[in-house]
Amino acid sequence: MKLADGLFLESCREVATKYPGIKYSEIIVDNCCMQLVSKPEQFDVMVTPNLYGNLVANTAAGIAGGTGVMPGGNVGADHAVFEQGASAGNVGSEEIVAQNKANPVALLLSSAMMLRHLKFPSFADRLEIAVKWVISEGKYRTKDLGGGSTTQEVVDSVIAALD
Repeated sequence: MKLADGLFLESCREVATKYPGIKYSEIIVDNCCMQLVSKPEQFDVMVTPNLYGNLVANTAAGIAGGTGVMPGGNVGADHAVFEQGASAGNVGSEEIVAQNKANPVALLLSSAMMLRHLKFPSFADRLEIAVKWVISEGKYRTKDLGGGSTTQEVVDSVIAALD
């Protein structure tokens, strides 16, 4: 890890010199997670290796309401993948999926991120607004959000909110 972390930091420092208008700083991952919980507003964009990114994403998911609401995207120069942004605790279990109890919000919000990446911002906005409306209304929520709705009921209510 010391070699990989060192190369990662060296690369980040090198790239940062090319963008003097962007503030660059480094933080150890355990302190980062603590700071994320106590003062999340201090962070804007984080660049991390995969392992540390998972720790930070799971911490952020806990703050935001759980893994079921955390969208994610991995964007490279030529390809992009959009998926649930934190450990798939609510959708990774075959039992939860089979029982129709998985929270679809993270996947729906990841879809909005993908639409925005593909240059369809108006569609992304519509989807995000519909998802947020369904959650705030409170009538259709999965168990992890304090409700009793099924995955399909939440999805159907988001679709209805799009119309």
